[in-house]
Amino acid sequence: MGTNQGGSGARLDAAGETIVFYGRLAGLLGSGERIALCTILHLAGSGPRRAGAKMLVREAGGSMGSIGGGVLEVKAAAWAQEVLRTGQAMCRPFALDLQQASDEGMTCGGQVEVLIEPLEGVRPAVRDFFGQILAPGSSDGPAWLVTAIREEGDGVATARLLVAGGRAVASLSGAGLDFPEDLLRPPAPPAPVLVERGDLRYFLEPLTRPITVFVFGGGHIAVHLVPLCDRLGFRTVVMDDRADFVSRERFPQASELLAPASLADAPVGLSLGDDSFVVIATRGHGGDQAILRQALRRRPGYIGMIGSRRKRQLIFDQLASEGFSAEDLAQVACPIGLPIGAETPEEIAVSIAAQLIAARAARHTRS
Repeated sequence: MGTNQGGSGARLDAAGETIVFYGRLAGLLGSGERIALCTILHLAGSGPRRAGAKMLVREAGGSMGSIGGGVLEVKAAAWAQEVLRTGQAMCRPFALDLQQASDEGMTCGGQVEVLIEPLEGVRPAVRDFFGQILAPGSSDGPAWLVTAIREEGDGVATARLLVAGGRAVASLSGAGLDFPEDLLRPPAPPAPVLVERGDLRYFLEPLTRPITVFVFGGGHIAVHLVPLCDRLGFRTVVMDDRADFVSRERFPQASELLAPASLADAPVGLSLGDDSFVVIATRGHGGDQAILRQALRRRPGYIGMIGSRRKRQLIFDQLASEGFSAEDLAQVACPIGLPIGAETPEEIAVSIAAQLIAARAARHTRS
């Protein structure tokens, strides 16, 4: 178990991006399931996950996501069963001093507060609200959720607003819970934060959308990399000029499959920005160089290229002669992946996925 420190730049949920988690949650609710949603509202000191981390517990059995593992999740699962039985949401503090943490097999000694809420998939209002998070209109500009929380007997009452484009676009109401106007105005919060206003508290949570990984080349490394990216909360687009290499049977988890006439010019028509990662693994050096040339001009958030150090030097020398600066070329991870001694396609895919995680984490820390 890790020991992340509290502060800015928080990682958001088990899948890496909040919109991915809520999409899966909406799918379960759409099937009529009863679910308990556990959310870390606050972390003081050292803890395995930060504010905004989530786990859901299904009444039918099983869970998804993580709020830290170990004894914390055992406790949360028990609280989840209680709220599913009573229908009453609750907030629970959980603290481990260093000695207790050691006794419980954990390496963290901080304190968290967990919100546990029952969500009824049979209620149309609940299904509609969480489904609205995925609606196209919710992505017009920065979007965030505001959850109002008020103590009520042994539990809490909650209500939610979905805010996008500077206005509330959906609500899940709770009796007597209102929302201050200033919490609904841009800018969006950079990271999940808990705000107190009298006897009410408000949890503000930015809705970060998944980073898209553009994989150029549908070969044996891509076959193993794309499923990993899907499990890690990335959106993937796979491109190869050989149509049979980008079939749905070959890449069932890919968000998009493209077979352009030429891979060399494929980046030109793509929307590449800071929220786009590029993985270059075509069948030849010439294709890799052509794609890298185009990618460097678009400045995505990450560029990685398969190949040896000798290949890198040859390609870099050529691009330098074309006017690309040392700073431009320093953006490129080549050989791609973390240096873990990977040799097989499966191992190389793991090393690349690990580097993508690191690049995503660095991006969140900067924001």
